[in-house]
Amino acid sequence: MRELYREFVKFFVSLKLTVALLALSALLVFLATIDQVHLGIWAVQEKWFKSLIVLQDIKGIPVPIFPGGYFIGALLLINLVAAHAKRFAMTWKKAGIQLVHFGLILLLVGEFFTGLFQEEYQMRLDEGETKNYSESWRFNELAIVDVTSPDVDVVTVVPEKRLARLDRPITGASLPFQIVPRLYFPNATLGMVGDNPPNLRTVAHGADRGLGPRLLLAPLPVTYEHNKRNLPAAAVELIGAEGSIGTFLLSPMLVEPERFTYAGREWSLAIRFEREYKPYSITLLEFTHDRYPGTEIPKNFSSRIRLTTPDRVTDREVLIFMNNPLRHDGMTFYQAGFDNNDRTSILQVVRNPSWVIPYLRCLLMSVGLYWQFGWHLALFTAGRGAKGKSRTPSPALASAATGAAPAPDASAASVPAAPAPAAGGLETAPGAIIAAGLVISLRIFAAVIGLWITAGADGTPAAVGLSVLVMEFLVCAALYLGLAKRSLWTTPLISAYAWLSLLILAGVFAYGFMSEDIYDAILRWVVIGLHAVTAAALLGLARSFRRPEVAAWFARR
Repeated sequence: MRELYREFVKFFVSLKLTVALLALSALLVFLATIDQVHLGIWAVQEKWFKSLIVLQDIKGIPVPIFPGGYFIGALLLINLVAAHAKRFAMTWKKAGIQLVHFGLILLLVGEFFTGLFQEEYQMRLDEGETKNYSESWRFNELAIVDVTSPDVDVVTVVPEKRLARLDRPITGASLPFQIVPRLYFPNATLGMVGDNPPNLRTVAHGADRGLGPRLLLAPLPVTYEHNKRNLPAAAVELIGAEGSIGTFLLSPMLVEPERFTYAGREWSLAIRFEREYKPYSITLLEFTHDRYPGTEIPKNFSSRIRLTTPDRVTDREVLIFMNNPLRHDGMTFYQAGFDNNDRTSILQVVRNPSWVIPYLRCLLMSVGLYWQFGWHLALFTAGRGAKGKSRTPSPALASAATGAAPAPDASAASVPAAPAPAAGGLETAPGAIIAAGLVISLRIFAAVIGLWITAGADGTPAAVGLSVLVMEFLVCAALYLGLAKRSLWTTPLISAYAWLSLLILAGVFAYGFMSEDIYDAILRWVVIGLHAVTAAALLGLARSFRRPEVAAWFARR
């Protein structure tokens, strides 16, 4: 049993497994890129990357042809965690590698959760229009609405995939009848009877209520192009207690829903784009589309909207434009496009619970790489400087230079050799010096992320952030140079920088609270946390640099 366990562990920590999985990943991307010509981006993601096994239809039979993205990613994650736990020790020498590996783990975990939980919708708004829902671009639903009351609509929705199960009744607690799908096409077009559209094969649909008897139905191939929608069509029969109510032909192409009366109530029936209702409403006040003079090239397009809640606790105006989205209630509203002669704005609405993970991953990997290469280079440079200065010429070389006879071997042997100077490497550096390298790295990347977050429409916060970033970069560069050269002025500089970091922390903290529009709230608190931790560390380092062992390390220059 123990031998089996060892073989199991050996397999998952193997470098050969890592190389094989990376090769499979590259091949997966290559094959998916080729298949994108036929399927489009969205379908390729679903088929190749968001699956355990890639299936290919061969004469109507799904045949597995390649491991999917979830399968390869899961094995890579297990391999990375296992190798990390088995081979790497938690030491300062490997601190950068630890951060890089942890960033890779976050990369895999973040992409997995994004694939599972990210939702994308669109909101089309005409100027002056108010909506409290967004619509899906890819998915549809059957909506049955009780519209008897003038104030409240009772809505029952059925997912589109249920319509593909022909002749299976669909029931609901609020419905006094059954819905039985009789015909379904994932993509189809409609025409009027008598038009006889060319190059289209029409089929009989059997609808006898509403607009159905006056419409032609022509199935179309499913499209996978990213800028085109599939418009499904279905014939559904409603069956009540007394029997059939009628068969309706439904499609998103029909602007108005089918209406009928049953059991003393008014009903509407329609296939529409899948909706997500929200506890607030958005009104498009004005849409602006600027062009470069004399051309049709877009210069800027933006939407001025009003966000309100039913209780009026939230009632504010927001300007949404490119690279400046609205973030509210876990949703992000991007300016995506426009239509209807610049009178309609199209907002992309995205929910991604793991949106902050990529930023944290980039921060960790950047700090890890910066620490692993930059700080080791600084210590290596300091070590070489210490070795060069401590070298003494051999007796033979000294006598050759002065013209004197070399000393006898016996007397030379009786002189004890001088102890070799410390190499200045990572093992011989005091803990305060090692911690200083990591803290300086964190300060630089906290300043970079802070600059990105504070970038605003008027440019003022970005200018302030840029000034602080340049100042911090110069100070940190000077500290790195001082540590590499073991200069004595490093100690007073780090003391001054420690007190300066408190002022910067106060400014970052105030900006996170005082801004009316909390832009990337989680990232702001990450930056505030980084500044708080590094400011406290700098204050501790300012005291540690006065210790005897640190002073002795500087004295060995």
